[in-house]
Amino acid sequence: MKSIRNIGFLVISILSQQIYAQQFIGQHSSNYAGINRATFNPSAIAGTRYRYHLNLISFNATVTNRYFKYFRSDALFHPFKHPYTEADMYGKSKLTGSLIEGEQLNLSAELRTPSGYVGLGRNNWLVVGFQTRMRGFVQGSGVPSVISQVYTDRLDYGLNKPESGSFKDFVVNQHSFFETGVTFAAMPVRLEGIARLKVGATLKRLSGARNVFLNIKSANYQLRPLNQEEYVLDLSNVNYEYGYTQPVQSFSLGSLFSSAYGSGAAVDLGATLELGQIQDHAQYRANYIIRIGAALTDVGKITYPKGGKVYAGTVNKLTVNQARIIDIGNNSSKNLETTFGKSDPKEYSYETHLPSMLNMDADVQFAKSFFVNATWMKPANSGKLPSYLYQPEVFSLTPRFEGEDVEFTLPISWIKGNDNPTIGFSVRFGPAYIGFSNFGALASRSVQPRGSLAYFGIQLWKLNEKALTKRKK
Repeated sequence: MKSIRNIGFLVISILSQQIYAQQFIGQHSSNYAGINRATFNPSAIAGTRYRYHLNLISFNATVTNRYFKYFRSDALFHPFKHPYTEADMYGKSKLTGSLIEGEQLNLSAELRTPSGYVGLGRNNWLVVGFQTRMRGFVQGSGVPSVISQVYTDRLDYGLNKPESGSFKDFVVNQHSFFETGVTFAAMPVRLEGIARLKVGATLKRLSGARNVFLNIKSANYQLRPLNQEEYVLDLSNVNYEYGYTQPVQSFSLGSLFSSAYGSGAAVDLGATLELGQIQDHAQYRANYIIRIGAALTDVGKITYPKGGKVYAGTVNKLTVNQARIIDIGNNSSKNLETTFGKSDPKEYSYETHLPSMLNMDADVQFAKSFFVNATWMKPANSGKLPSYLYQPEVFSLTPRFEGEDVEFTLPISWIKGNDNPTIGFSVRFGPAYIGFSNFGALASRSVQPRGSLAYFGIQLWKLNEKALTKRKK
């Protein structure tokens, strides 16, 4: 894991300017998550107990506990690196951390802007919703240990150790885009006390996209001291390729919906089956013995207009210090050109395929308002960066107590690529909620992996009037 988050910044740096979101783990299975459940399975909101639900704002990002020691003004990276600014828009790079151990890198961030739905018909058998969110990813493979060390210890703290060697096939990719979607969910079958079948779909438009990548196909390196505190990283015989879809652009709100920087479409499809009921259960709470759901999400891709560039070549010698790392992090397209040059220019011709996932879950109610959820999320496509975004395979087991005004979850996740499971938690009081996928990593440096998803949000809702009437009786 040290490799990962470390990679983060240099990777980042080298990339910056790509979740795995885990869908607000812990909250993704809640019957009170409203529109936020639709990104995991669009059918989940059919037959809702809400007349309407509104997500005012929510945020989900990978973090570590490094900020306790390294909160510095020059830590400038976040997966939301935007195509319209040389400086970061959202946060500090030292806060981010990969969710996977080893030579892989996986950082993500997601900002869910106002979204919501309204229920229609008897028992809200039809629900229509809308979603808006900004998504960012930093992903990498083949990350060498020296890059990890440079990120972890910096080059100006005197914490490095001299070493030399070589590496190859180091790839990092950063991607950010804006998403608007319309969700339709229906409950065609409702047999009271026996079964309820729900189906749903979300149609999404993708815009405001940016993709930047760096591929070091092979290089030799030497990490050496300049003085007691400063080190430099010498790279030689660097065989590279890098590219970007857009240089830094001027920004306006309309840029988020413009096709001038990239556009595409995607779809989510899902179905949910609820079976049985608990006698004398509160009418305004979820009442089933078992709920089974399956969904296919993020099936789609983004294409880019002309204007992007790809360069390839060989650099005999390149010296990297902390200042250069920071410069690359501030404006990847400009500083990649400065660092590696602009030999063999070509038009950027890649498309980006979204991280399609097969999401399956089973939710069992063992007692009134006490549930245990099992979730399996598996990649549904495969390919290499920068043409394919990806998310790792995840299995999670989540005990959950839920009520209208308060909720607690304890998600335990097994992420492919990690040796140990991660334990998180989430809480909701009234309209506000907060959660972590790997709380131990924030409390102790010894816990691996070091990265954790952290999320929070604020929501508003109105219960079904008929349910409210029954509650008062």
